[in-house]
Amino acid sequence: MSKKCTFSTMNNSSIVPHSAQTEMTGLILASTASTFYGFALALLIWLMSADILAQGIQNTLLPEINPQDIEIRSEFKANFPGLRRQPILGFNPRPRVFQIDPHRMPFLESREAAVSGISVTALDRPQEPAKIVWVTPRRPKLTSQLGMGWFVSPELRVNYYSLIEGGLLGVGTTFESSSGHLIDASGYRNLGFNIDYLKKLSESKTLTSQLSLNNDFNRMYVLSDEMQNLLAGVPKKINQGMIWSARLDEHKNSFHKNSYAIQVGLFESELNSVVSAIQDNGSSSFIVAELNRSWPAQQVREYWSLQSGVDVHLNKVDGSANLLYLIRAGGGYAHLIDYTWAVDLETSLAYADDTINSGIYLEPDATISYNYNDRLGGFVRLSGKLKNPSLMEWQEYNRFLTPSIQLQHSYHLGISAEVFWNFIQNSRIYSGIQWEQIKRFGYAQLEQLDAINPDNPTANKQKLFYNLNYADAKVTMFYLGSTAVWLDGDLQGMTEIRLRNPRLTSNQDIPYEEKMKIEGSLSYSITPKLLLGASMMMVGPRTTIGSQQVDGFILIHSRMRYSFNENLGAYIRLNNLLSQRYEWWQGFQEAPLHLYGGINFEF
Repeated sequence: MSKKCTFSTMNNSSIVPHSAQTEMTGLILASTASTFYGFALALLIWLMSADILAQGIQNTLLPEINPQDIEIRSEFKANFPGLRRQPILGFNPRPRVFQIDPHRMPFLESREAAVSGISVTALDRPQEPAKIVWVTPRRPKLTSQLGMGWFVSPELRVNYYSLIEGGLLGVGTTFESSSGHLIDASGYRNLGFNIDYLKKLSESKTLTSQLSLNNDFNRMYVLSDEMQNLLAGVPKKINQGMIWSARLDEHKNSFHKNSYAIQVGLFESELNSVVSAIQDNGSSSFIVAELNRSWPAQQVREYWSLQSGVDVHLNKVDGSANLLYLIRAGGGYAHLIDYTWAVDLETSLAYADDTINSGIYLEPDATISYNYNDRLGGFVRLSGKLKNPSLMEWQEYNRFLTPSIQLQHSYHLGISAEVFWNFIQNSRIYSGIQWEQIKRFGYAQLEQLDAINPDNPTANKQKLFYNLNYADAKVTMFYLGSTAVWLDGDLQGMTEIRLRNPRLTSNQDIPYEEKMKIEGSLSYSITPKLLLGASMMMVGPRTTIGSQQVDGFILIHSRMRYSFNENLGAYIRLNNLLSQRYEWWQGFQEAPLHLYGGINFEF
């Protein structure tokens, strides 16, 4: 008989004991929990693997390529699923597309306005940074030369310079003298003294100044015996003067340049003699001022310039004062084309008045030059210049001029052309031709004292010293020359030949102007201590008024210099080795063979 088991929950009664019931319930719960956790863990692993697989497929950077697109349809399409992004639910923004307004107005700008703000700069390498270099500071330096020549001819040259705060100060003197190579008339003395000063006012301004003083005398040549007996000696002429000049240079940059210059001078010449017809004196004071400015144009290597100046001379001759002045103003243009052709154009308008002549003149200056790799080149030039030499310049030109010369301005208009060939470094051959027409050309001529002149103490016509005359003239010249450097500069030489045709408008030769002249020089440094040199000058015959002829001559000079050390040296100089009996000016014979010797000091 089977037993029937009944479970009842009524009154919490059961046939299973309570302890067994409790144990059974815990077992069932434990089994159920383990089953649930296992199922959840498996579901989580499946979801994670699916997500990881999906992310691996989407996040890859490799493209998806269908081979059929290439093999069958000959198309290549690549998709990059890793770059796809799922849109956010509920957010669908419009794509940002940048477009140009079809109704816009284009910006129009002229070429001039586009480059107006571009600064003009030099097309050159930039400056290197400043370097700190330790050097020995320059100390005051003194150089001197003391020598003596035949006919008791001492010579002295001393130069001294010293650095001062922001500038340089220099002092120099020159002394030359001779008792004379002739018995009666040949003694002279030339003494010059100058002070130079340079000051850098700022990075762009520099001031230079010079004060020059001179005092010299010269024995005039012997006149006729009849006149010389009355003179009881040789007349003596004394020249003395002073010139002060200053210049201010302003460089704003490499292109903008301004310069201001002024020169003031005083000069006096006096001829002493016991005969009133030979006594003479003259003086001159002058002031010259100039202003120059240049600036760049629109193109590279293109410049504009402005020039202006005034030249005023007050000359006192024979107790009367004559005022001579010159005023000019103009401008210029320069352009370098392809670093081969260069064009320089300048023109000025000038007015001059010397109390005898006055007028307005055009001063053109046009030059076209060509340079091919610094080997071949040349230039063609048209020039016109108004000149106003001072009394000092004329007295230096001819030391036998009488002091009371009448000064006049002259106008020079000419054309010239030249070609050159640089066959080796620092050596060239050049040749050119010049033609010049001169209005009121000044030339020296012997002064005549008529027999009926009340100042003539003799009863015969007498030749005196030189005076200055003026006439229109034309000068044509051809020249050929060469300069050469050999042995790394130890051997240097130059030579030049000039053929001239100086003619007055009266179809006469210009007095004392040569038609042929040859010059040459050569120097050779045998050792760093020994230097040898020689020079030559050949002058052809010249004519004077009256068709008289002055013979030509050949002058050869030589010199030798030896340095014992850095401070002491010696020199020998020989002038007129051929001992030529020649005359620069008719009436006075220059010195024959003349030997000089001396020493050099340097501290």
